[in-house]
Amino acid sequence: MKNQEVVAKSEPLLEQALAALEIEIVDIEYRKEHGDWVFRVFIDHMDGVDHNRCQQASGVIGEILEKNGLIDHAYTLEVSSPGLDRVIKKDRDFQRFSGRTVKLKTYEALEGQKNFKGTLRGIENDSIVLEIEGKTVFIPRSNAKQVRLVVEL
Repeated sequence: MKNQEVVAKSEPLLEQALAALEIEIVDIEYRKEHGDWVFRVFIDHMDGVDHNRCQQASGVIGEILEKNGLIDHAYTLEVSSPGLDRVIKKDRDFQRFSGRTVKLKTYEALEGQKNFKGTLRGIENDSIVLEIEGKTVFIPRSNAKQVRLVVEL
């Protein structure tokens, strides 16, 4: 199974199991790093993410991956907080973090640029809406390589 297939098949199973613990999946990565396979899950919880919550989620995730035979070779499971500069991927997060400053990278240049920084205004017609210097900018989701919150102190 290819990397993206493993993520696509595991995500709904993991989301369902972790929902019972009120743990939300922010992102999943499955890739080879330094010659070893890593299955990395970033989680969030309304009360925050600490070591105990990661350990709790790790047990559930490991059991589901094994039970469903999603990975058939050695790998390392990592579970952690998404951090303050978390990646934004899901519709609910685009709404939740509306009004916050984000950095957005595109695959293809728009008006000569690939990096944008502005205030997130949500999703509209499958485009990410940013306000940049008083101007509303629509960036097609299919062109968004990465959207991250900017840490504001």
